[in-house]
Amino acid sequence: MPSTYWERVGIVLAALILGYAVVVAQNVLFGIFLAVVVYLLAWLMHHLSPGRPLDDMSRERTVATGAVVLVVLAYAVLIAANVLLGIVVAVTVFFVAWVTNPYGPVAQWLHQRT
Repeated sequence: MPSTYWERVGIVLAALILGYAVVVAQNVLFGIFLAVVVYLLAWLMHHLSPGRPLDDMSRERTVATGAVVLVVLAYAVLIAANVLLGIVVAVTVFFVAWVTNPYGPVAQWLHQRT
């Protein structure tokens, strides 16, 4: 069964996160958890979005989400010194912004129910 683009992206990101968690942070269990979550979110994005997931979001929402993610990652790296936690928060911010946008999966599901 051939993998899709988002599944490949999920696998690559999961592998990078797991590698960082094992080699640099030396936190294997948290790295495994985070790698699985990142892969799951990439898989969900592939199955819930008919096209490109970023096309579901408006330009303003994409820019605002990107700014929040950059601030979170900068804070995690520079102040909190916890990259893995910053990745968790950044992925969560992006996923919530994508899921809850006016053209996202939740809005489509609610629109179908009414």
